[in-house]
Order: sequence, then C-alpha cells, then structure tokens
Amino acid sequence: MESILRINNLKKSFGRETIIRDLSFQVGEQEIVGFLGPNGSGKSTTLKCVAGLYQMTAGEIYIGKYSIKKNRKEALSLVGLSIEHPTLYPNLSGLDHLKMMARWRGVGQDRVKEMIDFSGLENSITKVAGKYSMGMKMRLMLSLSLLHNPKLIILDEPTNGLDPQAIVNLREQIKEIREQGSSILFSSHQLGEVEKIVDRVVLINHGDKLYDGSLPDKLKDGNVYKIQVSDVEKSMKIGNEINGLSMTSLEDNDSNWISFHCDDKEALNNYIEMLQQNSIRIEDFNKEVTDLESFYNLYYKG
Repeated sequence: MESILRINNLKKSFGRETIIRDLSFQVGEQEIVGFLGPNGSGKSTTLKCVAGLYQMTAGEIYIGKYSIKKNRKEALSLVGLSIEHPTLYPNLSGLDHLKMMARWRGVGQDRVKEMIDFSGLENSITKVAGKYSMGMKMRLMLSLSLLHNPKLIILDEPTNGLDPQAIVNLREQIKEIREQGSSILFSSHQLGEVEKIVDRVVLINHGDKLYDGSLPDKLKDGNVYKIQVSDVEKSMKIGNEINGLSMTSLEDNDSNWISFHCDDKEALNNYIEMLQQNSIRIEDFNKEVTDLESFYNLYYKG
C-alpha cells in the first residue's frame, strides 16, 4: 500500500520540555487510522505538526511525495484539517465560510454546492455560524476541510460535543470520505466509535509510540472467555449442551485450557455451576480482550 503520510523520527519540544520523542508511523492511501492516547500524550501536537501549524524540532514529515520542510506549500495543499474546537466566524453564514475558503483554495462554485449537500446544512447554510449547534459547526468544519479534495484529512477529536445521532452521521461521512479517495487520521476519546471505522490504530503516550497495527481479530469476537479446568473433555461436553454458550476452540490439552464465546450472563453462570456440580475444578478463569477499550487499557493502565 502506498503511503499518503510518512512521519519519520518526529521530535517536538517547547523550550526544555519534549512533547514528541522520535515518533514514526505512516498512513496508507484510503486508510482510516485512529490516533489514540491519554490527555497530554502528544496527539494534538503531532497532528498540528502534520498540518503545518507547529514547526517540528527534528525529523521529517512527508505528505504524498512532498516534504513539509522542503515543499511546504505543495505538501499542505494535500491536507484538510478539522480541529477539536471549530474556529468559525460567528457573524458569517455557513455559505460565507464556504465561499471564502473556495476563493482562498481556488475552488469553483460547483464544489461549494457539493460540500453544502455533503454537510446536510442546506436548510441552515445562510444562517450565521454563531447560531449553529456543535454538530452543525463540526459538519461545516468538515466540509471546509474537504473543499479542495485533499488526499489526507486530519480530524482532532471530531466527536466532542456531538449528540449520538450526530456521531452516527459523522461515522458515515468518514466512510464516504474514504470511498472518495482520501485517507483519514483522527484522534478521539470515543473508543467505541474508533473501533467501528478504523483500519489501524496508533497508540502513543508521553510522545512515544506504544502500538502501531490493525485491531486484533479477537476484538470483533464479542465476549470470549478462557478457562483452565481439571477435565477438558467433560467441560467441553457440558458447555456444548448449554444454550447461549459456544465452545469456540480447544486449546493446548497439556495445560487444560478451553475457550468459549458467551453473550448471555445467565448461560455463563449456569456453565460455572454445572462444572462445580460435576466436580470439575476451575484452576483459572479470565475474559479475553475483546473491545478497543480493553485493548487500550492494556497499554495505559497496565
């Protein structure tokens, strides 16, 4: 896969304080990457370096084939940015914002009309932005960032302040953006939303990369449990007879581990009771990491 964004050994310091330490990762073409970390981890600083808002202390950032250091104008022409707190002119309408950005970007009015349709603000586009809800402001900001057909979209906490329906709409818009040929790099605290749309996640803390890769397949498997028992064969037979329990695999018999899928708490309790009634000892029992939040907590909460 070709990369639209390459960050090589990025370092960013403010005075004596180093925020980003030797950070490297890539974003492929038409890829959606979740950029995650706790407050103060360096997420926003990294995104602002990519968007050209901060000058990097060391390292290189390439957008497409262009270096931000050597070909700043060409590199940043490929980037669209939507930040956490929408910076709009409260006395200008949504249409005024789009027309002003179109003139600056050299974009025609046909594209302005496309972005009005994309935003879903047709009935409010002539109202001043100061009267927009947070969801409307975020939709306008997203449309402004997409106006010039950028290859890379940067979204910094795009779900902040949005109601549930607005979050669902944003999720669909992000998928639509990808289908139109762009890549998306976004940070968010809404881990459930991240899990639904990303191809890959990058986890950072204190400016260091902790993980860079696709979400483990087991995140998609729901409630998966592992149990170590004194009698594997009998435990498997009991489990297969309980509705709501799916014995998904028989693991290494030498250690007497089995795993199973169960979304029904009552069925799980019944299984444990049946094992005990049949004098089967439970040596160990744990729930697998099956959602992004649990995966995230492995890195940030030990």
